[in-house]
Amino acid sequence: MNDKSTKLLDYVQTLDNDLSVGGFSHVFDLQTRIAEGRIQSQEELEGFILHPMMNRLVRQDGAAILAIYAAADQRDIRQIARIDRYILGRIAAHENDEAVRQRGRRLLKLAQALYPWLNLKALDELAQKELSPVCLATAHAYVNYQLGSSRDHTVYGYMQSAVCTCIQLAARSLSIPPHDAKALAGKWTAEMERAWTAEKDSLPTDLFNIQENDSHIAS
Repeated sequence: MNDKSTKLLDYVQTLDNDLSVGGFSHVFDLQTRIAEGRIQSQEELEGFILHPMMNRLVRQDGAAILAIYAAADQRDIRQIARIDRYILGRIAAHENDEAVRQRGRRLLKLAQALYPWLNLKALDELAQKELSPVCLATAHAYVNYQLGSSRDHTVYGYMQSAVCTCIQLAARSLSIPPHDAKALAGKWTAEMERAWTAEKDSLPTDLFNIQENDSHIAS
């Protein structure tokens, strides 16, 4: 992929290796499975990527990114906050709210430095009003919305980050050669994209529906 979404990810992770936009919510689970001996081979790693990782990335996180785009189109800040809390709920067992806030703020700061003209007032408002902490996935989706990246490219960038981060981690623990790890990342990034293309139009559209007053994004 050669799009603004991936360029943003490359830039962020060059400056801050701790910011893996799509990967950090999966790393804890992967590390636990490796430490407990449930993943000891490349075959078992690929089983983890196929399920549950693909299910989370395509059917949960991908759906959330689509919903953030729809909410941004409607300038609905409270809808974005609700989606953000949904994402947070999936990672709450692994990281506390403050850690999530710090990661999101770092991504927004780096994105604003790279693109000073971006209007990120909506996410600032979420944090200031304590409506939601602004997870990395939310920040990634909204920044790319402001950049004019397509929904698909934003999801692809998110999935690519997750796949590459997890495979790099596992490669060190499982002694997978760098060349094989690179090939594995390419293979599963492509598989994720194919799954997204096949399923995106059939994903539930009402998971995040909400109606509240005073919900508009600052302009």
